[in-house]
Amino acid sequence: MNKRILIVDDEKDMLTLIDRIISEDTHYKTVMENNPEKALELFREEDFDVVMTDLKMPGMSGISLMEKIREIRSDVSVIILTAYATIETAVEATQKGADDYLTKPFRRERLLVTLDKAMKWQGIIRENRTLRKALEKKNDLSIIGSTDAMIKVFDRIRQVAPTSGTVLITGPSGTGKELVARAIHQNSGRRSKKMVTINCSAIMENMIESELFGHVKGAFTGAVTDKKGLVEEANGGTLFLDEIGDLKPGLQTRILRLIQEGEYRAVGSVITKKADLRFIAATNKNLEQAIRDNTFREDLFYRLNVIRLEMPPLKDRAEDIPLLSYHFLNKHCALNGKQIKGIAPSAVQALAARKFPGNVRELENTIERGIIFCSGDTLTLPDLGLSGPTEGLLPEMNRGETMMNFKDAKEETIRFFHEHYIRTLLKENSGNISKAAEIAGIQRQYLHRLMKESHIEANEFRGTRTS
Repeated sequence: MNKRILIVDDEKDMLTLIDRIISEDTHYKTVMENNPEKALELFREEDFDVVMTDLKMPGMSGISLMEKIREIRSDVSVIILTAYATIETAVEATQKGADDYLTKPFRRERLLVTLDKAMKWQGIIRENRTLRKALEKKNDLSIIGSTDAMIKVFDRIRQVAPTSGTVLITGPSGTGKELVARAIHQNSGRRSKKMVTINCSAIMENMIESELFGHVKGAFTGAVTDKKGLVEEANGGTLFLDEIGDLKPGLQTRILRLIQEGEYRAVGSVITKKADLRFIAATNKNLEQAIRDNTFREDLFYRLNVIRLEMPPLKDRAEDIPLLSYHFLNKHCALNGKQIKGIAPSAVQALAARKFPGNVRELENTIERGIIFCSGDTLTLPDLGLSGPTEGLLPEMNRGETMMNFKDAKEETIRFFHEHYIRTLLKENSGNISKAAEIAGIQRQYLHRLMKESHIEANEFRGTRTS
């Protein structure tokens, strides 16, 4: 869909000039109006991305028009046009909410750069709005994902949750295995009871019986009181055995007996207790290979492997990265007291193209780190410590881009190329603009213009060359 601009000025010649510049150099659709009252009615009836309005007009000032427009839609971009170029005018306009201002007579390039900046910001707002709406429609399992791979996981969770079957969740580290375990528990008949997690790689072998089954006073040196174990704490609920593949061979026997018999004794006690438990286990290891290596009991594996859920790595669900990124943006902005409105499209694109060996956990860490270092209202590539997609200078087209018309897709690709090329060029030349322009074979002034359009500062790259 073409982006739309409402241009308001009581001078018809100025409207004609602005319309000609925009139509010759962009694909934006313009609507012109010389009456601010009629312009306000137009804005109520139609959708516009940007409003460009003259400051001094009969009947209503540009600032008054802007204030009324913002009452209708607060996130529209407004550019003030003024022939009264004073610092006070600019300050008043920006304090009242203008995104930028242009002084008449303005240069063609200045108008286009200002307009391009406003449109990029609108792109962030639209993407932010779309993804936030998608997050509001979070499924009943409270797990983020919309790809086919995740929908299959969701379907399996809904099927197995109401049953009493033991579940083995497998998949690489950082894919959300514990989230799946919690979703199974929360959608089961045991939801009113606890889900107790045991990290099998963290419990010491000589403490496992006491941790699991508890102990009575005097059972061993230091047992000064009776202690309830994790099994008793989870009774009636779910026992989640995380990192089951790391369980020491000697402890596997005790876990197997618990699953088989459903009975246990506290250390030092002669009383046998019943354990009413639903067992869920998770591992990032290949248990079949561990059986062949004689490091995991085959009988325990078959007790656990009743229902198998395989979590896909993030590379197999890359289309979920934008949605996950905004989820983590909301989460960590709240935790860190930050007011960041969105993620720059180039940053989202770079995240989607990036390989995350640490999967969702690594993506979350990347977003959290970016939020901490972000000093503006938008998360950008430098905030995230990224320079762009790692697969090459230009990324593969995603579905959103292939749904654009040819002209829009071409412009987006060129914009991305400019930003990535300039960042790489400046990085290689430690932010030296003259040297970078010479290597690129372009005028220094033109490089300045490209940098301004892409919101790139040379200071970012001072002393960055590594070879």
